[in-house]
Amino acid sequence: MSMATLEQIIDEARSLSPAEKRKLREVLDLELDQVKVPDRAQRMPSDNGNQETRERRLEWLKSHREEYAGQYVALLGDVLVGHGPTIREAHEQAKHQGIENPFLVRLTSESETLFAGW
Repeated sequence: MSMATLEQIIDEARSLSPAEKRKLREVLDLELDQVKVPDRAQRMPSDNGNQETRERRLEWLKSHREEYAGQYVALLGDVLVGHGPTIREAHEQAKHQGIENPFLVRLTSESETLFAGW
């Protein structure tokens, strides 16, 4: 797709109603979600995402908690892009797939007692 064509699409999208813009965003988000491993040359930064993305991520974390208990996971939305015993390992795996800023978190077992005291 040429840049002029992309600019035309963007101009057209600006004229859509708010409901149409939401629908367009949903369709584009679904398209992006289907790309499990982005092209390494196309680096995709990650942020905390919108409410829907955060909800999907939370569901992923809940459903995979025991599977990855004691490990760090790197997520792009609700897609696992790295995991390992250290945050560095999980982040390196994500970077290897072209994800510079994944969501990183350590998962604990539901039965694990957390200590945050003196």
